[in-house]
This record gives sequence, C-alpha cells and structure tokens, in this order.
Amino acid sequence: MIITPDLNYIFNPKSIAIVGSISKGGDMEYMFLKPLVDNGFSGKIFPVNRRESEVLGLRCYASILDIPDPIDYVIVGIPAIDMPDFIKECSQKDVKVCFIFSAGFSEAGTEEGIRLEHEIAKIAREGGVRIVGPNCMGIYSPSAGLHLCGGLPVQGGGHFSIICQSGGNAIYLSRVSKFRGAPVNKAISYGNACDIDESELLEYFADDSDTKVIGVYIEGIKDGNKFCKALKKAAYAKPTIVLKGGKTDFGAKTAASHTGVLAGSTDAWNAALKQSGAIQVDNLDELIDGALPFLYMSPPKGRKVGIIGLGGGISVLASDSIFNANLLMPRLSDEVKEKLQNLTPHAGYIFN
Repeated sequence: MIITPDLNYIFNPKSIAIVGSISKGGDMEYMFLKPLVDNGFSGKIFPVNRRESEVLGLRCYASILDIPDPIDYVIVGIPAIDMPDFIKECSQKDVKVCFIFSAGFSEAGTEEGIRLEHEIAKIAREGGVRIVGPNCMGIYSPSAGLHLCGGLPVQGGGHFSIICQSGGNAIYLSRVSKFRGAPVNKAISYGNACDIDESELLEYFADDSDTKVIGVYIEGIKDGNKFCKALKKAAYAKPTIVLKGGKTDFGAKTAASHTGVLAGSTDAWNAALKQSGAIQVDNLDELIDGALPFLYMSPPKGRKVGIIGLGGGISVLASDSIFNANLLMPRLSDEVKEKLQNLTPHAGYIFN
C-alpha cells in the first residue's frame, strides 16, 4: 500500500526566508524576492544577507538563525561548498522545506559534487528538513503567492498541476498553459531530486483534490520500481501526461549533465508508461494540449466520432487521425444529410 505523502505545507508556506545574492540588483532579488513582494505573498518574508541591512523595504538578517520568527520555506542560492553548513542551520531553525536553487552538485559529474549532494541529503534527513532540488527553480503555487520567477500568471484557479525536472521547462509550462486555457494549480521544478522526487510528487498529486490533470516532464529516475508504482497510482486516479526527455543518445547525455540522472532505455520507458496507463507526448506543447480535453470535455461514451470542419483538407487529416486512434466515423444517413443540407443551402458544404 502506498501512503500518500503530506506535501501541502510545501505549496502553502506561511513564512519564507531568501538566502543568497539579494543585494540590490542581485539575481536572487529579482528572480525570487521581488515576485513575492510584487505578487502579494500573504506570509512573512525574510531576506538573509550579511552585506545589506534592507532590500525592497524588508529588513535583512545576517543569518537565518537571527530571524526571530519560525520559517516554513527557505529559498537558497549560495555556493554548493557552503550548503552542508547551511542545511545544519536550517535544521537548528526547524525549517520545514529548503528549495536549493544552487547548482554544482551531482549534475556537475564530479566526485565533489556528488559527495556534497549526498551530504546535504543526509543532514536534511537527520534534521527533519525536506529538500526541493538542488539545481532547480522550486515551487509555483499562485494561490499562495509563490512563484518560480517573475512574469508568471498571478492568479491560479486552474486544475492542471505540473511535475517538472527542468526549471526552464517548468517556467515555460506555467506561463504558456494559462494562455492556452489550462491555468496551473501547482507546479514544481525538482532538479536533482536528492530528497523530494518525482515518485513522491506523483503520489501527492494523485490524491490532491485541487488537481484534475497531472503533467510530467522527466529526464531520469533513481528508483524504477518506486516510480512505476507511483505512476500507476497517479494514472489510475486521474489523467497523467508524461513527456520523457533524453530518449535519444544525445538527449540522454544532455540529461546526465543537466540533472545528474540516468535516462534509461527508450523501450523500458515506453513499456513502463504503457503499463501504467499514462499518456506519452513528444514535446511541451503536446503536454499542454493533452491536458485540455480532460479539463474541458466529458469522457466519450463510445468509439464513434463525428467531424465538423470549416475546410475539406483539415477534415481529411482529422479523418486519418480518427482512424489511427482506432476510433470509428460512421457515415451519415441520407435522411440526416438532407436535413443538414436544408440548414446550409449554400454551395461548398459537403456531408458524408
């Protein structure tokens, strides 16, 4: 039996500390601090930087341990070599979850990077701190005012949730889905997945009442059996659409240097997805398009399909797609065609 993890607090923090280059004009200020301020995060925000006393009207603290309030969520972008000591401070502070923006861990392919990633995972596990990342963009939860970066839709309200190993792809999907009619409820970029991984997230979203469709971009996994069980649970509970990155040799090598994972064989992936009942797509736009029917249409009651098209050519292509999908397109009876012709008596209308 799979026990669904309680990750609600990760998507709904009450207080956030931002640690890193948040000096005026720094990357951390504009990528993470400013969106929180501009988009009305309702909780408390605590910038941490030894060289600044104030940023964007908020008091800066020299250390996370100097903050007088409890901290739910930490966004950190400091050098990888300093991360073990910082995670120890998070444990002392009873931080619930730490999103590590920093790179330089297993994705670097070095012994030092791999060692550091194992070390921070061990420290966090022993100290009761959950980690998102490292090497990722974190969490997008618009209803909570939590953003991956600036420029994303402020309002949520949708029922499409995204699990994404890539930060850039998570941003693209979160931004474009809104304009395509599938606004995001929650999204998470989880990077190297040294703690919270795709399997745990699949289990969570399978039972999340705010999520009706799950979108997944994944490059590789570390525990195949765990992943297959979680994917099967998610796909059984609700439509789960999966885009696998790294299906070619070139893509697999790029994935290894991107998030430090093994991509696995294409045949094994195809078999796992087919057995789980998940829907496989080939690009990011198909991932969004694949969610739309499930969000707006009722399930079909049979295999019979009808086409209404404004052009003959597009109707021909639609007919081919229907056949290839093993669906049926029965011909209209003479009586129905006559009635339709009476409704549209102009030349150029064809009824089959």
